[in-house]
Amino acid sequence: MLLGLQACAGAQVGVTSGGEGGSSGGPSGGGGSSGGPSINLDVAPTKPTTNRPDLSGDVFPFKVDDAGNAICLSMLSLGQPATYGNQTGGGDNTDAFQTFINTYTTKANTGTTSVMAMVKTHVPLTDDFLKQYNVIILQALEDNIYAASIWTFSQSETDALERWVRAGGALITMTGYGGNTSEVQPLNQLLGGSNKWSGISYNTDDTFGQTTQYSYCAYSALSFNGWTTDYADYDQITHDLKKVGVFHGRSINCTGSDCQIFAKDPTAGNVGVAKDVGSGRVLAWGDEWVTYTSQWGLTAGQYDGPNDPCAGHTPMTSFTVPQFWYNVFTWSVPSMNWCFTITVPPDAPPSQTIIY
Repeated sequence: MLLGLQACAGAQVGVTSGGEGGSSGGPSGGGGSSGGPSINLDVAPTKPTTNRPDLSGDVFPFKVDDAGNAICLSMLSLGQPATYGNQTGGGDNTDAFQTFINTYTTKANTGTTSVMAMVKTHVPLTDDFLKQYNVIILQALEDNIYAASIWTFSQSETDALERWVRAGGALITMTGYGGNTSEVQPLNQLLGGSNKWSGISYNTDDTFGQTTQYSYCAYSALSFNGWTTDYADYDQITHDLKKVGVFHGRSINCTGSDCQIFAKDPTAGNVGVAKDVGSGRVLAWGDEWVTYTSQWGLTAGQYDGPNDPCAGHTPMTSFTVPQFWYNVFTWSVPSMNWCFTITVPPDAPPSQTIIY
């Protein structure tokens, strides 16, 4: 068990080992690696009846996986997952982030699971493609984070994404994957386009670039806990958060009276913002380190000894990344909170505690 998070049996969809491997998949299957189950997007499931509210008017009907389980949150991770982070004994990956969704997010007594497909190629964003998902996570929208190979989206793709959000979709965006400032261009294109539909955009600055005496304790990351208390939905996005890791991100612009700034730094500016757009929601985060396995505090690391100078500054003892993502998802799709629950075993490390 990778995370120590368990809530009945879940379905793995589109999981790639090591964060870089696996095929990118395509629109027909919603992404995924070879050898793993896939989402069957064409079969109407038998909707769960236990503890289920009336969702007969829901814009995004239930999907099913190939085991026949109804899917609570059908998620798409679009773009290159994070690869730069550091981990003891080797490179970092996003296995913990993927497992958090694909294996440990099933709600007891409802017969539902949640799944995240990984698509690493630029597939056309059409109405038919987007309607397969009720959550879309935009990661590094480029072919290679170490080269200037960013994707370009058409106005029709931006318009389709806007329609999808306004109809009830949840859009989550991240940045800070590489040193090329051009990485923000496709994000800004999709978030704004010609009519600036979201009011959210990323800057090209380099935030959180200075290390501190405790950076090595968190595998190169800086500890961030600049949660604000004056945003409209306080404290839905930030409740019971301690710290998360950040490093070399981008600050965020957010316009309009309905803009909610839930994370801010005196020097770096806006780190996390959120908005209601039509019937949907958009949440932008100015970094990508919350996806790295090294930041989830799964097990005691080399710096977790009681007499180590890092005591109290490591991911296992002071970061709450699983709580961060639980809050993000439940805020983004409030209509599905009834079927999105994590049950943590009593022997899980402190960093894995989920508080509802």
